[in-house]
Amino acid sequence: MKLRRLFSMLFAALLMTMVTPATASASGMPSGPYVSPWGTAQVTWADSFKARLADRAVVITPIAPVTAPPDDSGIISDIGWTSGDYIDLENFGRVYYPGGVRLSTPDTGGSWTMDEFWLRFSPNRGLSSYLEVNGTKSPTEQLFCSYTLRDAFGAGWGLTFGGVRTAKVPLTLTDIGADTLNEALGTSFHAGEPFGVLSGEFRYIP
Repeated sequence: MKLRRLFSMLFAALLMTMVTPATASASGMPSGPYVSPWGTAQVTWADSFKARLADRAVVITPIAPVTAPPDDSGIISDIGWTSGDYIDLENFGRVYYPGGVRLSTPDTGGSWTMDEFWLRFSPNRGLSSYLEVNGTKSPTEQLFCSYTLRDAFGAGWGLTFGGVRTAKVPLTLTDIGADTLNEALGTSFHAGEPFGVLSGEFRYIP
């Protein structure tokens, strides 16, 4: 019953946040529904992931509008039309986020960049981007970490005043995620290793 109420609320909210063609044209984004008008999403790096980056003296640089929390424990992205986030109607099953993060090793000049990324729900679940490795950008969208449906609806889901709080969803590296990081940074990641934890809050009342 709780999940039924949750999905009903999300569906109603999507209808309420549908963007008109005029609004979309003015913002430069395609028309379509948004996940919510307000809120935040955060990826907190897994301890093992952050330790491996530190071993290689990797510099972590957020790409606006993505920011880092005060303790540099991950990255934070605003959710909502103010930052251009929207559900892609042409490739339904993913939510767009502007900005991203750049990981670099000053001693070797290597770099791994996701600038603009998607949270994917279907057919593959995870975070994806047109990854840039050592200055060369992939011509195709690449799923670099993934999550399970069970985790997505695990402990932490709940209704808040005026919104929805998500579960804390573990993210693990895919083959592509591990391979591209290793190529760029000289690390030794493997598919299935922890990348971080995704959490967020969707609000429908400011």
